[in-house]
Amino acid sequence: MYTEDYERRGFPLRNFILKLILVIIFVFLLVWLLPKFLAPAISKNLNVNGKSCTNSTCDTSGISALTSQIFSDNIEKMKNAAISYYTDERLPKEVGQSDTMTLSDMIGKKLIIALIDKNNKACDVEKSYVKITKANDEYILKVNLKDSEKEDYILVHLGCYTYCESNICQKQDSYVETKSSKSSKVTKYVPIKGYIERGVYYPPENPTPVVPEDKHYCVKYNGKYYDHYGYVVSKEEYEKDCFQEDKHYCVKYNGKYYNHYGNVVSKEEYEKDCMPQPDKHYCVKYNGKYYDSKGNVVSKEEYEKDCKPQPEKHYCVKYNGKYYDSKGNVVSKEEYEKDCKPQPEKHYCEKYNGNYYDSKGNVVTKEEYEKDCFPEEKHYCEKYNGNYYDKKGNIVDYETYKKDCTTPDKEYIYEYKKITGAKFSEWSLWSAWATTDCETREINCSDSDITCLAKLQLLKRKEKIGTYDKTYSKKREVVVQTGSYQAQTCSKYNYVEINKTTYATTTQTTYTQINTVTNTTSQTVGSWVYSGRASYSNPPRDDGATRYKFVGADYSYCSDTCTTLPNYYYDKYVYVGGLNSVSSTVTPGAITSSTSTSTSQTTDTSYEASCGQIVTKTVPIYSTVIATEKSVRKEPLYGDVCYKSTKTRTLISKGSTKVTWSKFNDTKLLEDGWVYTGNKKLK
Repeated sequence: MYTEDYERRGFPLRNFILKLILVIIFVFLLVWLLPKFLAPAISKNLNVNGKSCTNSTCDTSGISALTSQIFSDNIEKMKNAAISYYTDERLPKEVGQSDTMTLSDMIGKKLIIALIDKNNKACDVEKSYVKITKANDEYILKVNLKDSEKEDYILVHLGCYTYCESNICQKQDSYVETKSSKSSKVTKYVPIKGYIERGVYYPPENPTPVVPEDKHYCVKYNGKYYDHYGYVVSKEEYEKDCFQEDKHYCVKYNGKYYNHYGNVVSKEEYEKDCMPQPDKHYCVKYNGKYYDSKGNVVSKEEYEKDCKPQPEKHYCVKYNGKYYDSKGNVVSKEEYEKDCKPQPEKHYCEKYNGNYYDSKGNVVTKEEYEKDCFPEEKHYCEKYNGNYYDKKGNIVDYETYKKDCTTPDKEYIYEYKKITGAKFSEWSLWSAWATTDCETREINCSDSDITCLAKLQLLKRKEKIGTYDKTYSKKREVVVQTGSYQAQTCSKYNYVEINKTTYATTTQTTYTQINTVTNTTSQTVGSWVYSGRASYSNPPRDDGATRYKFVGADYSYCSDTCTTLPNYYYDKYVYVGGLNSVSSTVTPGAITSSTSTSTSQTTDTSYEASCGQIVTKTVPIYSTVIATEKSVRKEPLYGDVCYKSTKTRTLISKGSTKVTWSKFNDTKLLEDGWVYTGNKKLK
């Protein structure tokens, strides 16, 4: 039964559960509140390595590096997203045109997700942006990032280079290395050096001309011996290679001239191939001379015409409404489709889609297909598959076969032939890249060709080859003296005519042009007072009392070239002599008027300045004309530069064809690779 004693004992399980819930709540509050009290103390007394320190001694370099890395990573993400977005159809088409995307636009196009800075705050989606601008032969990508503490940008040069894996990619700093080995001749390093600013590579201002090393064959030159491949060797190797009994390289022998391949050539070809050649220079100004793309000395005009960057080529594409074939020429739509569209697949000696194809790829009947692709095997003087064959390979009856092939008094022997292929050395390693004439053609012959002893591969790319003077010009309105005349004037005034209006000056100072002011000296001239220097995007206009003196161009916002006209600097001058419009040269200057009013009447009084005597003076005439102001700057000149790399091998032994005669069906010869020729003769 239920008793009072039982009630006092309570319910044990229920008390345990309540106590457990209270403990869990206490632990949760402790875990939540404890870091809030400890964090300030820890942040004040611990550096990034967890060691005790004060604010004045803590090392925060790790935090700074992390901050910079986060900012750089965010810029890199924006850059990569922009490069992948700007395909051919989205790129600006005209020089100077730009396209801009804010970070908000990029997020909306699903090119990138929201960027978070080191403070765990989102970067500004409107002030962070990418801007791509078309230059002459490349694109300039500006990537600007603004987060909660910092704003900065980088400039990236983009273009279609040989190492790009897509339509455009970032321009890279590159060089050509050389290797030294017996099979790969050492050449000079090709200097392609510049400088890097904000992660962008810029070409050098004055690049050293790249001069390919001279080639020498089978000759002693500058104390060194060269073999017939052009490699430096010992004297013994030189004599062994160049003076063999049956081989002749780069030598006149028995009245004949031999080149470095051992072939008989004319005297001119021999001297061109074997004699030391002068240094060659391509598309560069060297020692005061201009060289074209073929290495010839030409005039400056011919050099610029031959070596300036050529217009962009298009291959197998429709561009700006025109069709281009595989050679980059503009052709008709039919020629474009014939040259560039995939051709139907060819089939040879096979049955495909119910049609029979012969060995030339033509559709034929089944009989023609079998006759052309499966010719009957020839048999001579033997029984094969139940048929007898005579000595000409024709199927005959037994009597004819016996008479033709097994006559007792006639015993034949048969001709066998064996062909042995040529033997070559292993190919050398590809040589280091060296500059070459862009007219050079690749050599990619078949390895089985006995004359294939050298191969050549080419690389063409755009490089800075020099500089040229680029002129920027602007037109503006200026006031200049265009004449003068003698007139009767007031003696107390000077007069000037400006744009057909006559003015009287209030002082004896003559109204003149500003011809004595230089671009580097700012000064007051007569009554013309210097009023400061400023940069203008649109040139200012002169008027009667204000003049502007051209100083020079402002290239502060340009890179190595200006995509638009630069701003111009001007010094401003103001005339303080006083200009008062008058009707004639005998009219004084200013006229003073006064008016008095009373209750009874109003009185007007005029006072004309004193004219003085009438004398003869020269009155200068000034007019507004259009003047052109120019600024010249040296800017980089880019052109095609070509490189070549070669590899070689030697012919160890030529292939041969051996012929022998033996009995019919000589299994030993057949197993050794000999075959019937079909010829036979009496033994």
